[in-house]
Order: sequence, then structure tokens, then C-alpha cells
Amino acid sequence: MFYDKQPPEKRNSYKGMLKIIGSLSRIFSESDVPYLYYRAHENIFSKYFDLVNNSRSDDSADAYSIDEKVGIGLKTWVGQDNQKVAEFGKLRPQYKDLKGIELINQIAEYRNERIRVTKNAHGLDTMLYHIVKRIPKAMIIYEAAFDPIDIPNIRLDLERGNDNSIYFTDGNHTYHFSLSKNTLYMNFDDMVELDRFSVEIIADPYEVLSSLLLREIPQGNIPKSNKTDKSAETPDITAETANFIAQTVSASVPKKNQLCLRLYATKPDGTKYVPDKSGLNQWNAGGRARNENELYIPYLADDRARSDGFFPPRDKPFDLMLPNGEWISAKVCQGAYPRMSDEEYALLTKDEKAIEDKKRQTGKSIMSNPNLKLGEWLLRDVFELKPWTLVTYDMLKVFNVDSVMFTKLSDNKFTVDFCVLGTYEKTYGLSDIDDEYDDDDDLE
Repeated sequence: MFYDKQPPEKRNSYKGMLKIIGSLSRIFSESDVPYLYYRAHENIFSKYFDLVNNSRSDDSADAYSIDEKVGIGLKTWVGQDNQKVAEFGKLRPQYKDLKGIELINQIAEYRNERIRVTKNAHGLDTMLYHIVKRIPKAMIIYEAAFDPIDIPNIRLDLERGNDNSIYFTDGNHTYHFSLSKNTLYMNFDDMVELDRFSVEIIADPYEVLSSLLLREIPQGNIPKSNKTDKSAETPDITAETANFIAQTVSASVPKKNQLCLRLYATKPDGTKYVPDKSGLNQWNAGGRARNENELYIPYLADDRARSDGFFPPRDKPFDLMLPNGEWISAKVCQGAYPRMSDEEYALLTKDEKAIEDKKRQTGKSIMSNPNLKLGEWLLRDVFELKPWTLVTYDMLKVFNVDSVMFTKLSDNKFTVDFCVLGTYEKTYGLSDIDDEYDDDDDLE
């Protein structure tokens, strides 16, 4: 368990913010069940337990602790405990013709690969689910196991479901897979209750928020509403808390200086592929003897055009933090333009030389320094591929990773995180050939 090991002050702050967000439920619903948008839950959980908020990466861990090496899947729901845990729409071409146990074994392999890659990428030893279940006027905190599926012990439940919805168990959990929705559901029947608390829903949340955010009342307890509804008195909310509410209710996050780069190339018809002799497979290029761990992240012309000045000039090292918290040295490499001869350069005007100088400082790849470090981490530690194994786009689809997001912390410090399938296209508003297979529903 994670929650019960946290200091009481952190647990109380976390519950306090959940109560406040839940008290604003009348903005969204007339129900007596408190409302909690799942993105807001992710923000609150990460903030008050001082965790890395990984929810926007949409991999298996919504939050994680580098120090404790634990990854956490966050969920909140109302009603039954049979909840979706994974979607596989972009992999549908690979399994659309499978039936019965063959289909379920394939889906289980996809599920397990995603968990494995997430743990490896962030350096995690364990995973668990943290759940906020909402009932009338209260919230209950549970935690549950986040296990890979035990494939050898899978048994189909032939008395339930149909060709579209297949139920099965692995001896630890009961699942069902919806073929029409490309979605795997799990029955959370091993949840351990760790806490519960009441939530008083404010009768008129608009009055409370407008008092704080529009009238700029000084920080401190706000006046109670003049309403006589005793069932929903206003909790104490400070101006600082109100500002956090403004973010969590809308699930907004501070805008970051980021750049998404893809790990694949595309053919003229939009088909995605990983080149055999460049990028993730640079080790397979000709020209000289290569090390098995040589690779680079492509930094293509379109990406350079939308990110002028994002990275330091070519061959100038910068610090890069990997998803597991490790810092390495990296740099932009490989000239993006043919180099002009010194004789030709000498004949240029001052303005022309400035243009040529900028071209000479422009690279078309991101490499670690030394180059083998990034490949050793990605190919061996994260993907766990054997040396000299070609990376293919089908592999990336199974891993649910096909791009990376760089975040600029300063001129010389950056972080990099994996991105799930389709992130590159969504980031830049591009069409995606795989969209026809994707329901594009966020996991809640």
C-alpha cells in the first residue's frame, strides 16, 4: 500500500482538497454524489504527495515516486467496480481476426508489455492502483494490486459474454474485453479500504468562486453564503486554494516549453515505420563498424521549423533527465544541411554568412554524449531487446510508445518523457492514419 504509509499531514491535505473539489459538485451535477474529474484527481494526488505527475503521458503510471520506485494508476468512479484499464484501438489490425483464447492471450500480452515498459522507463519496482470511489455525500479511498495478467493461468468464462465481449480470469482478477470498444475491463474485487470521509456539497458554488476570484477578497476564510440550506455549508477556502481550484476543476496545467519528436518515419501514404538503418536502428547503418547501442532521436525539418532556438546549437552538450530521474549529457548532432566549402564561404556577404553560420549550427538528430548511453538505456533497459534486434513500428505499437516529449527547464537543462501512440499528431494538429482504429477515450 502507498496511502497508509504517507505522513498524516499529507493525507489530511489530500483529503481536504478532495473535499473542497467535491463541495463544488453543483457546478457539474445535481447529484448527491460528489463530482471529481479524473484529471483534477491526478493533479491533486501528485501535488499533495509530492509525486511526479505522469498523467499526461497516458502510460500505465499516472504518478510515480523516483525515490520509492513505485508507480500508481489513479482511478475514480461511481457505481460498479468493473472498470476499464486499457485500450488497444491502434493495435486492432493486429488482433481483429483472432477469436477466443487466442484473442485474449494477445490482449494480455499487450497489457503486460505496457506495464513492463512503464516500469522500466521510470525505474519502478512496483505498481498499484489508488482509487477514490464516490458515494452519496462521501468519498472512499481504496488501493488495489496493479498486476500483469498471468497468461498461463487464463481461463475463459464461457457462461458469460458473447463474441464481442469475452470474460476471463487469470486466478487473480476477473476481466472482460470488449472487441467493439477495443477496451479491457477489470473487476476491482481486491480493493483495500484505507479511508473514507464525508463531503458537504455547496448549494451555490458560483457565489463562492466569484467571491474569491472576481471580488479579490484577501486570503482567509470567506463569508458564508446567505443561503439557508444547512445541508451544504461552505467549507473554509483560502484565495490560494481558490487558485488551485481554478486549475484542478478545469484540469489545466501550467504551459510548458515543450517539443514532441517522433521515433518513426512516414511513407507518402502516411504509413508509419522505423527506418532500418537510422534513428532507433542507427546501430544497423553502414559505413563503419557500429556498436549495438547506437541510436538517435530524429530531429526533422518540420520539428526544427517549429522549435527554433529550443535546443542549444549543434554539438553543444546539454543536461537531459530521463524518465527514471537519471541525468545524462546529450546534444544535437549530424548536420542538417550540406556544408559549404571554405572558399565559397569566403565569397559570401555578411548577411549570407549569417545564414550559413546558422545552418552549420543546425543538427538533425538528438544523441546522448557518449552516444551509447541513450541506446543502452532505451533498447536494453526499457525495451529489453536483445542486441542487434531491429526496432519496428509494430514493436512501438505494442509498447504504446512512438514519440518523446522534451521539456525545456533552462537553456542547458531538459527532461524527456515517452509519449503514447498518436501524441505527436495530436500535439501539432496533424492527421493520423491510425485514428480509424482509435476510440480516443481517456482512461478514467
